[in-house]
Amino acid sequence: MEELEKDPRIAQKIKRFRNKQAQMKHIFTEPDEDLFNPDYVEVDRVLEVAHTKDAETGEEVTHYLVKWCSLPYEESTWELEEDVDPAKVKEFESLQVLPEIKHVERPASDSWQKLEKSREYKNSNQLREYQLEGMNWLLFNWYNRKNCILADEMGLGKTIQSITFLSEIFLRGIHGPFLIIAPLSTITNWEREFRTWTEMNAIVYHGSQISRQMIQQYEMVYRDAQGNPLSGVFKFHVVITTFEMILADCPELKKIHWGRWKDILTHGRFKWHLNEKDMEMICRALLVYCVKHYKGDEKIKSFIWELITPTKDGQAQTLQNHSGLSAPVPRGRKGKKTKNQLLLPELKNADWLATCNPEVVLHDDGYKKHLKQHCNKVLLRVRMLYYLKAEILGEAADKAFEGTPARELDVPLPDIDYMEIPVDWWDAEADKSLLIGVFKHGYERYNAMRADPALCFLEKVGMPDEKSLSAEQGVTEGTSDIPERQHG
Repeated sequence: MEELEKDPRIAQKIKRFRNKQAQMKHIFTEPDEDLFNPDYVEVDRVLEVAHTKDAETGEEVTHYLVKWCSLPYEESTWELEEDVDPAKVKEFESLQVLPEIKHVERPASDSWQKLEKSREYKNSNQLREYQLEGMNWLLFNWYNRKNCILADEMGLGKTIQSITFLSEIFLRGIHGPFLIIAPLSTITNWEREFRTWTEMNAIVYHGSQISRQMIQQYEMVYRDAQGNPLSGVFKFHVVITTFEMILADCPELKKIHWGRWKDILTHGRFKWHLNEKDMEMICRALLVYCVKHYKGDEKIKSFIWELITPTKDGQAQTLQNHSGLSAPVPRGRKGKKTKNQLLLPELKNADWLATCNPEVVLHDDGYKKHLKQHCNKVLLRVRMLYYLKAEILGEAADKAFEGTPARELDVPLPDIDYMEIPVDWWDAEADKSLLIGVFKHGYERYNAMRADPALCFLEKVGMPDEKSLSAEQGVTEGTSDIPERQHG
């Protein structure tokens, strides 16, 4: 045991184990007494300083706003200077110095060099051989602009490998900000390991609204003499938070250019585990909202309404002969405006609206405003896709989704004068691929159509630019090239 305790990391784990053991013993042997956590009197961070004068002596008195270990920010208290750990005061003072703003680019991929042995990190910590291998691999992928996943057995130090990887980037002059998104049960461990291994300022963004407001006020930005935040300069190097916090409330984090924010939100939404019925309900709510604010042809409004109205037997509606499918598309903003309400006789009998009321389902007022501005476009595109499926593709629609090549699908095409064509090689096969591509990938998703091997465009003109394809899909960087590494 004495040999093990010489390793500072193991000593910390033994200390935490013994503390938990003592707490459990206290719980079972003295159930009538309140358990006191000694962390509650240990200074975690100093947030602010205040200088006042003693009313009696006139001497200057210094107080520090202290956040205590294991307690939320909202339970921070003002303490006299002599009652605060001097090391924490020094740490606080170092963070008040405005850093030199210097933009450093990511190094070129050919400048990467493998670290043959672990450097000595804070508290004389060093990586074990297999941890060094993992950290080198993370660094190699970063140099080569590749996304990656580090997988390993539990307890072998994936957190430490990730933290030392960020530390290596930090030592190269790139001081973040870095964003860590982790399960709630692990965020305190992430914070502890950052403090144990690095000199980076890592903060945890979590807690009640009051705690989050205090984090935003004291921990995030530097301020001028008037208390106004300085744009683009952050006090922290690392923010540790949870997916729920990202999705629910991060006004300050959203202002920071993380580079992959859209990806984070896209992947984060999967945590809600939406099933097919949920998606159907959300789509109905969106279209009901658009129908309510639609200013165009009443026939088209009637068509959309019938399309989204559930049938008694749960089968798909058959609307091929609906007058709304053949109604001309309104141009511009001309025409008589109607009041913003559904003028449909079926509304009184629409009991199904109770489960997909847009005023209940759609919470984001900004998104509803955007949807209202573009409701005409949404409904006309829905009508176009239905027309493509029902009137043109027919049985070929399902086969197209299954991946059947366009050349093998029977799609009737009208006689077309090919005197005016977009490129020299354009023919009937290209027309068929375009129709199928719009149905499969959506309106104006030309890069996705070009990359689809079931269509003719990949063979004729090759793959589109990766950045263009990613941008079209609403992603800032490509996510298809994600190597995975797993220790044996």
